[in-house]
Amino acid sequence: MFSNCLFIFVCMLVTNPLSWAQAPSMPAVTPQVSAEAEVGDIFLLCKRDKSVRWLRAYKLDSGKCKTLYSKEGYLQVVSSATYFASCEGVLQSVRQNIEEGGFKCTAMPQVSYFGIEN
Repeated sequence: MFSNCLFIFVCMLVTNPLSWAQAPSMPAVTPQVSAEAEVGDIFLLCKRDKSVRWLRAYKLDSGKCKTLYSKEGYLQVVSSATYFASCEGVLQSVRQNIEEGGFKCTAMPQVSYFGIEN
């Protein structure tokens, strides 16, 4: 909720700059958003020797999202959120932890999925 208000506030400042003294100029920062994030589906395959793990963040039909993590054949839902950016953040955090453990993760842009419901 806070981040949404902050985003709206920043957008208002950008479109309607304040008239008082300007702050020192700073270099423009362009956010890096992957093509997978724009689509709402990110799949990472992580390998170390013979061990394989994978991560996936994806949008649901309801507009919400989930982040999945598979380790040693077990699947876990590690996050469920309203906004995809939250799920992507969890995915990147888990990715960082895995890579610190010696795994090398690569994004898989073209992956087919099937789901099994109980």
